Amino acid sequence: MKPNEKLLIVDDDPTNVKLLAAKLADSNYTILKAYSGEEALQKAKSENPDLVLLDVMMPGMNGFEVTAQLKNDSETADIPIILVTALDGSDSKNKGLEAGADDFLNKPVHTAELKARVKSLLRLKRYGDQLKARSHAKGMLLNPFSSDETLAELRLPSLLIVEDSPVDAKLIKSLLNSLACNLWTVHSGEEALSICNNHKIDIMILDMMLPGLDGYEVVKQIKENASTRSTQIIVVTSLQDIESKIKGFEFGVDDYLVKPINFNEFRARVNSLIKKKAYHDRLMANFEVAVQSAITDRLTGAYNNGYFQHYLKNELKRAERHAYPISLLMLDIDDFKLVNDRHGHLAGDNLLKEIADKLRQNMREIDVLARFGGDEFAVVLPYTQKEDAAAIAERIRVAFENCAVAVNDHLSLSISMSIGVADFAPGVDTVQYLIQKADKALYTAKFDGKNKVVTAAEASNGQYITN
Repeated sequence: MKPNEKLLIVDDDPTNVKLLAAKLADSNYTILKAYSGEEALQKAKSENPDLVLLDVMMPGMNGFEVTAQLKNDSETADIPIILVTALDGSDSKNKGLEAGADDFLNKPVHTAELKARVKSLLRLKRYGDQLKARSHAKGMLLNPFSSDETLAELRLPSLLIVEDSPVDAKLIKSLLNSLACNLWTVHSGEEALSICNNHKIDIMILDMMLPGLDGYEVVKQIKENASTRSTQIIVVTSLQDIESKIKGFEFGVDDYLVKPINFNEFRARVNSLIKKKAYHDRLMANFEVAVQSAITDRLTGAYNNGYFQHYLKNELKRAERHAYPISLLMLDIDDFKLVNDRHGHLAGDNLLKEIADKLRQNMREIDVLARFGGDEFAVVLPYTQKEDAAAIAERIRVAFENCAVAVNDHLSLSISMSIGVADFAPGVDTVQYLIQKADKALYTAKFDGKNKVVTAAEASNGQYITN
């Protein structure tokens, strides 16, 4: 289920505010309202919304000015902004993008497109928030680019044009001529995937109507692959129907442009996505440097218990403050001692490494894996209610049950996993109590025959999941 994220709707016309709120009423968002630019700035600071839907044409401070102020304030710079406008010209879009807006919606607003664009931007914000939270747990809270940092001081961005029409490919390439970047051009989805798998691509400019592997499948595979999912994808298409746009956003498209392409709008959107990608890469790079030291388990590469406890404490505070669900899995390898006794400790160590790798393959990017101790692992699942956490745990259990794990070149072992599941109760659970709930459920699963998933509620009631 969706977390209870906060959306700030800003429009000087109360009817428009009510209309947008009604369109989002079934999406489980907390709706905040403001009726002027000045009130929007005040509420953005005091309420810390997860996204702002902002009207452009307002008396006093207009939407462009509000956007610029929010993006220039370190407290609000990371809040995604969708400008809602009746202006149809490219100049207004360019002005909004230059001010820092993340997206545009034209009035009258289509409900399905509104939901798709909000969902897409919230997903990106969640990802950035988690990176910063992890860095903060190490005492390395990172800020957006300071005034003395520029994109040029990092590395040249790599852009990939995927277009089967040589004429259109040449046109797009000409629009990027003055941009300092590494530029690739391919003519099929298969070639695009090959380039992305072998090179670090920041921005993909993708035609949806491709021979063979179409654009939707390219987006799906890029976003499902952990090594490529941060690639920003701009779809350039002649399809103008709303259903095609929504389908693209559901697959993970980051932006949409309809042919014929306006030069200024195209460049503004590309530059906006380059900045976003560079910012997230910078967060990730700093984070990866930090985790090489005291916060990782050297054997498995998972976080160690000390970092896990500190991170979980901070994450529970955030979950309580922002009213989103969070769950915890405790996992234990069944009969691990027998592996050490029969095959030696080196085989046991190799098994733990393989287990950690396989767990990572079955987790989302925002989830946190830690080695709790010995052969016991913990997985923190932000934005996850207990029913979804139990389903994730069962998927992990089945993944291990149905495969043999290689511990060296000559030996593969069939193993099973017991898993305890607990969800966070705000105002009740401390870090230690949440861990105890998940641990009790885990040992209930072990006691009840192993190779099982048991929730904290089932452990308390004496009801277990039986396979």
